[in-house]
Amino acid sequence: MVTRFKQQAIKSFKLEFSDGPVTSWGGYVLAERMASRLGLWNAMDSVMPERHGCTHDWLSTIKALVAGLLTGARGTFAAEPVRADAALMKLLGLRRAPEEASVWRMLEALGSDLGESLEGIQRKWTKRVLASTARRDLLVDGFMAIFGDGTLLEGSRRREGTKWIEDKGHGLLWTTIFAGPLVAAQRFCDPGQGETASLMAMLPGVMDEVLEPLKLKDRALVLLDSLHGDGPTLDAIEGLELRYVVGANKLARTAAVLEEQPETQWIDTGARAELDWARSAVCMAWIQCEGWERKRLLVGRRWCREGEFLYQYRAVMTNLTESDVAHLLVGGRSFAQAVWRLYDRKGAMEIGYKELLDDLGLHHPPCRELVRNRGFYAVATLAHTLGRAVDLIGGKSPERGRKRRRDGRSRKRPRPRSMRLWRVRRTLLALPARIAIHARRATVNLLGVGPETEQLFKRYWTAVCRC
Repeated sequence: MVTRFKQQAIKSFKLEFSDGPVTSWGGYVLAERMASRLGLWNAMDSVMPERHGCTHDWLSTIKALVAGLLTGARGTFAAEPVRADAALMKLLGLRRAPEEASVWRMLEALGSDLGESLEGIQRKWTKRVLASTARRDLLVDGFMAIFGDGTLLEGSRRREGTKWIEDKGHGLLWTTIFAGPLVAAQRFCDPGQGETASLMAMLPGVMDEVLEPLKLKDRALVLLDSLHGDGPTLDAIEGLELRYVVGANKLARTAAVLEEQPETQWIDTGARAELDWARSAVCMAWIQCEGWERKRLLVGRRWCREGEFLYQYRAVMTNLTESDVAHLLVGGRSFAQAVWRLYDRKGAMEIGYKELLDDLGLHHPPCRELVRNRGFYAVATLAHTLGRAVDLIGGKSPERGRKRRRDGRSRKRPRPRSMRLWRVRRTLLALPARIAIHARRATVNLLGVGPETEQLFKRYWTAVCRC
């Protein structure tokens, strides 16, 4: 017997509007509670100066922009949807939010006079979030990855600061330093300044204000691509007493050193189907270029594909020792393989740019003036830090320690999967809610939430409230 269900087609629709403090972004209470627990807004309020005779103060403006960006708005328009959402304004504790024209005018001061203050706030926020995050969620293969890189944003002849970079074209060069999953420092390159100089100018501040207070300097590992593989950059990193793995393909001497290595120096690593490698091998050698005071360890890799006879070579330089990676020398893995395993993590770090450029829409600078873009990107980076903190802290396993197996032995709990920022927005923040404020206490009544989403939200809420 076959049972057939006939779909009930809707024949007519009726539209009604009702008054009341209801918002489509009730789940944003997670981000606001997170900021309150970590004292993020208080840290900002203590640094930002007062605006005498102005309608909007700095804290209210930045809070509205951050909320707008995290809820999907873009550019200088980001505060407008918040301004139109009375319930969300109540949740944020704001009496008013700036219109787009006010945001545009205020960005000039945020990018010039208050630029250094925002840089300090960014490092302070990063430190507080990392301090409340489980170490196992920060360390990868026993190291805290410090990844520096630059990206070319949309530019034009009319947009100030637009550079021409060979093989990439025109654009604004934006450099960032990631401390694990968070942006610890960001900066637009000044006219005439390159990516490497910008990164090296930011790195000491990250070390002094983020790594040192968290006692993570000994576990920090700087990962940079071959653009930064030169003597002055390595001298600067070594001067800070940091470990590093930096690409060496920029050096003309690299290929010659690798080709000179005898066959006995190469350690066979077999085929890698996922990379379409038929054969591969790694080796170690020393390299010293003209002008260098000392030689440095070069770790090379060669491979060829099926049907090819000539090898392709790549190399990195490192100051790691075997004792630093002793925990990775298992299962017959050599020191050179361990170094490449760490450097390959750089590819995963680059995914962090997708959240910034795609999920927050930062590939398209909103202003023509460079100083205003600097102010906007400083605020947008704070928004990314807060959104990423919701998942880092809220998404951790509520149970601690190790589980016991039936045989009495302990086993590690699996690390919870992280969510991209767009998924955090869609799954946790975009929940309708009724907001009620009484005696400085906000009651958020989430509406129409399914059982799975309710269970997930409660887990995040419990973790956020405990941070």
